[in-house]
Amino acid sequence: MAIQVILSQAGPLPIKATFNAPGDSLMHIEVTGSVWTQTANQMIGITVSLDGTAIGKALIFSNASTTHRAVVPVYIPVKLTQGQHTLTLSALPGGTVSDFNDFYTAVIHY
Repeated sequence: MAIQVILSQAGPLPIKATFNAPGDSLMHIEVTGSVWTQTANQMIGITVSLDGTAIGKALIFSNASTTHRAVVPVYIPVKLTQGQHTLTLSALPGGTVSDFNDFYTAVIHY
């Protein structure tokens, strides 16, 4: 299985990256990163969108406030058409915060 890096960069969110899909087969998009919250006991995370449509979330529950947390990596199955696509990572609504101290990686497994 091959891997294509879509993005690897510091925040803050949202982050958009344009990439070329390597083919028309079933693939998986993997997203990792970190986020934080100003309020304790919150589900926080990253919303993953492809070509303007939300396709998944990478989440973590934060028992403490003002502490950067690594989300649980998410693997999202996608059927892409060969050619250009746009991936967007954004803060999960409801208390998720990101800044320049957070780092994000998204890759395609194909």
